[in-house]
Amino acid sequence: MISAFRMTSFYYLVVGGLVSLLLGGMSLAGNVSSMADLQKHVHQVASRVTAATVALVSDGGETGSGVIVTPQGLILTAAHVVGGDEIMRVVFADGRVVKGRVLGANFTRDAAMVQIMDGGNYPHVELGESDGLHVGDFVVALGHSKGFDPERRAPIRMGRLCTDGKQRFLISECTLIGGDSGGPLFDLSGKLVGIHSSIGPMLKINNHVPVSVFRKDWDKLLSGRHWGQLGLHPMADPESPVLGFAMMDVLGVDGVVVEDVVVNSPADTAGIKPGDVITHMDSRSLRSVRDMLRELGRHRPGETVPVVVVRKGTAYKADLTFGRRGDLMSGLKYQEQTQG
Repeated sequence: MISAFRMTSFYYLVVGGLVSLLLGGMSLAGNVSSMADLQKHVHQVASRVTAATVALVSDGGETGSGVIVTPQGLILTAAHVVGGDEIMRVVFADGRVVKGRVLGANFTRDAAMVQIMDGGNYPHVELGESDGLHVGDFVVALGHSKGFDPERRAPIRMGRLCTDGKQRFLISECTLIGGDSGGPLFDLSGKLVGIHSSIGPMLKINNHVPVSVFRKDWDKLLSGRHWGQLGLHPMADPESPVLGFAMMDVLGVDGVVVEDVVVNSPADTAGIKPGDVITHMDSRSLRSVRDMLRELGRHRPGETVPVVVVRKGTAYKADLTFGRRGDLMSGLKYQEQTQG
């Protein structure tokens, strides 16, 4: 895992980044006309949003980031940060810790919500409009790399967008490392335009969930629904177990509905098809996507478990052997959408 690059001086965080950009031949864009102007914008953004940028810690000790978007403590983060957890520890910039309840998650788009359980009036940021972004726009990224560290503030990264806001993911030059996942991406007005999703093939090319994804799924996420691909996130541990199918909760269906199946995955080998409903795994009842994620965390690659599958009203048993995430991530291909 890549070690954190610890920054102790705001000067080096901002001005050092500017020097790199200028030496690399990049021109200043938009309403930023000089190096001093850009530094001023970044400083203003950081001073307004740092208090709302939080670290999220799971029961197992895994760390990620998030950002508060309402006075009541609603947090936007990445779906792979919350996983199958129900409760997360929320750590503020001053070290204060509160509990947060996981709400909904769209695993296909890597978007999730967490609600702080204690009442209060929390620092928060304003949502922006990711669809209005352009290639070359400057953006500012924050996150708690490697988790909360009382010896430093959340590092500030600056870069330009490599895609506009209408793509599946925003791609920026802002460096991300482990622990930054779920952290916020801001435009130069200080409005939230994205949430950090995954590290790209290079440290300087990274993916962010556009805020438009959250706007579109807002009500479903607030209601606690979980849906989307299981175990295919490119930033996750390559040694973790996977089954190789996308899943969703469907109102009125008691079990997990299979949405897509990866060709040659464990699910494909076991004969699982889109439209199947998985109701039990290893003798444990599955009522939701969250139950499935929790069950997945109990096993390791190579282990075989029995499952109960319902297809067109008829239940049957199958054996599923967990695969290794790193093996499944290469050459993904989904089954054709046929029922049978």
